[in-house]
Amino acid sequence: MCRICRPFQTGGQLNYRAVGAHRHDHTHQHGRDSTLRVAAGDTQTLQLEASILGKNQMIATRNRNWLAERGILALNLMSSPGAGKTTLLEQTIKDMLATTAITVIEGDQETANDAERIRATGAHAVQVNTGTGCHLEADMLERALNLLKPVPHSLLLIENVGNLVCPALAA
Repeated sequence: MCRICRPFQTGGQLNYRAVGAHRHDHTHQHGRDSTLRVAAGDTQTLQLEASILGKNQMIATRNRNWLAERGILALNLMSSPGAGKTTLLEQTIKDMLATTAITVIEGDQETANDAERIRATGAHAVQVNTGTGCHLEADMLERALNLLKPVPHSLLLIENVGNLVCPALAA
């Protein structure tokens, strides 16, 4: 992804390169309303006092600690839409449910179809719809955990939204 499409972080700063100096190879257009416009060749640096993802990281840490305190193994599945995540979960649940307590968090942008399929296996499941979001955030998982209340020493399966174009996956 180019620097105009997405800000890049260096040393606690977000830098936006000037539109006029934007040169690279890709086919998309940069919209007038979504692009920071400065004089060609200039660079504008915005100082941030707090991490943009700080709140999400804090909740994610709290979620990890909550799961660890209870000995719950959490597995997050993410792959392309239609790759077979739900089918894999259905079969895993069928193979393990007699001996292992399993709860499932189903992430989807709009529907509850996958959660209905999972509930049909006998596992407890909650649907989390992200709307236009391309992945589950820590606060979404926290709310789902509060609804599901997985038992200690159980298995938590998370079927994430499945959008591998998600900028959160970029390092």
